[in-house]
Amino acid sequence: MHGPSLPSVLKSKPATHDTMTTHDQLVAGLARVTSPQETPIYICAFQDCNRLFPSRERVMLHRKRDHSSEEDRDIITWNE
Repeated sequence: MHGPSLPSVLKSKPATHDTMTTHDQLVAGLARVTSPQETPIYICAFQDCNRLFPSRERVMLHRKRDHSSEEDRDIITWNE
């Protein structure tokens, strides 16, 4: 495998309680199989950030704003 990859264990963060999903929504099922064309995913792997974005452009805006960097490496995706 080439390029960046996610660590086997990600840093933990406190969970937030879901107060919006109803029991009926859970029973109806929320998951389904998707594809890279349907659901683009780009992960900022710069300095163990691991934030998710819907496009490479959004990752780069995040990098410039939050990491003060325009480095375009360390992006994990299944879309390219």
